[in-house]
Amino acid sequence: MVSVTEAIVTGAGATSLFSYFTNKLYGNMTDSVYNRRARVHKPAGIVSIVIPAFNEEDYIVTTLRSILSQNIILKHPDYFECIVVNNDSTDRTSQIAKQYCQVIYAPRGKLNARHTGIKHAVGDIIVACDADCYYPPNWLNLILKHFYDPEVVAVNAPYLLQGNMLHKIASVWRTSLQPNLHNKLNGACSAFRKEAYFKVGGFDLSIDQLNAEEIMIEEEVVFAGKLRYIGKITFELRAPCFTTWRSGGRRTVIEQRLSKSKYYQEVARGERF
Repeated sequence: MVSVTEAIVTGAGATSLFSYFTNKLYGNMTDSVYNRRARVHKPAGIVSIVIPAFNEEDYIVTTLRSILSQNIILKHPDYFECIVVNNDSTDRTSQIAKQYCQVIYAPRGKLNARHTGIKHAVGDIIVACDADCYYPPNWLNLILKHFYDPEVVAVNAPYLLQGNMLHKIASVWRTSLQPNLHNKLNGACSAFRKEAYFKVGGFDLSIDQLNAEEIMIEEEVVFAGKLRYIGKITFELRAPCFTTWRSGGRRTVIEQRLSKSKYYQEVARGERF
């Protein structure tokens, strides 16, 4: 890899500089999260990991294995519970998840599922995960340490796209240039105090929960806005999770309409979130 000085002096050009800074940003975001042997912080309270799942039989094993092998869970297992909320799946999602953790049921709608899981949870801290993501071994440790600050009501972290180099570059620069990451909560990669959730009234469950865009706005923007009135939201850049390309793509309405994949067609028809 060329240095910045070498790129300028030798004329390696804009492409080399762009590649250099992309790799630096990627390294800054991922070096700590993969450190399985990092110093583990004892959780500040009981932690409930809540995972809504609708027809995720192809992904949920990877998700659950990555969560249950977190270094902080392996060291302090008595502080954790993991709850998969079966959101009226028609495939084997529920049967598969039961091999790893407790499974409860909620009617269709991602926010219905998350809300049901939060009500069922025994933890003081709720960790929001999605059923199609990978969580590196030091991820939860980096997230939870912020709750030792009593003023912190929530922690947000970025997600990076799995896939080819283009996906990697796009997600790294999107995260680096997005100005509001301290003020939102990624549905796949965040945590908040259970008490704070109910104090601000939780999610608005009356929205159209078959509309991916409305779900994202309520879960990630509106809810975070309400939490900011009662405490701090911290952003942990060094704790990204990794989501499939189809998850990242579903956030863009244009991509949903242009894509010919079965997944996007189901989203467009309101058959899944």
